[in-house]
Amino acid sequence: MGLVSLLQRQVESRAETICRGRNQNLPAELGKAIFEPIENGVVFFKQHYLLDSAHCDYTSQVAKVHWDETNSQWCLFIADTSEDDQWLPYPYLAQSTDLTAIMRELDKDPKSLFWDD
Repeated sequence: MGLVSLLQRQVESRAETICRGRNQNLPAELGKAIFEPIENGVVFFKQHYLLDSAHCDYTSQVAKVHWDETNSQWCLFIADTSEDDQWLPYPYLAQSTDLTAIMRELDKDPKSLFWDD
């Protein structure tokens, strides 16, 4: 069974807020944050731009927030840079029942693992 639509909308709303906040004060050359909804969560991407370009050169996966129905917890994953479409549990806060804690960790990126190249 999929995530209740209210919870899905909540995770998408918070993802939208994170992306808007990150993109508001960054020039395009440093990358823009976007997200896509998935079943039971969202995936975050970073759009990479060439200098003086208004068009995205390529997009890379950054993180995934996913609801684990079995454990009733939100899970935070980081993209595996050595394997396409592979996800690794975020080592500092892999799971929580608190979506706010997961999203804050992703937004603040205290270990510079999500948004820095």
